[in-house]
Amino acid sequence: MSWDSKYINFGVLKTDNDKVHVYCDRNNYITIYVGANVVNATWAGGEINVYLSNGKVQRYSDKNNYQIIY
Repeated sequence: MSWDSKYINFGVLKTDNDKVHVYCDRNNYITIYVGANVVNATWAGGEINVYLSNGKVQRYSDKNNYQIIY
């Protein structure tokens, strides 16, 4: 599964300690529960790169699936 285009097109991510909120409009979002302290999150095409305080980067292809890329 991949991200719905409404999330990609809106393009807003908000970090909150060990979570990332992925917005589809001003008032609605889904939450990724990372389980580690998040420093930053950015869109990379149709995927989300989540940068952790331990130096690792997780690339989310959807809310539940990721790869460690660094």
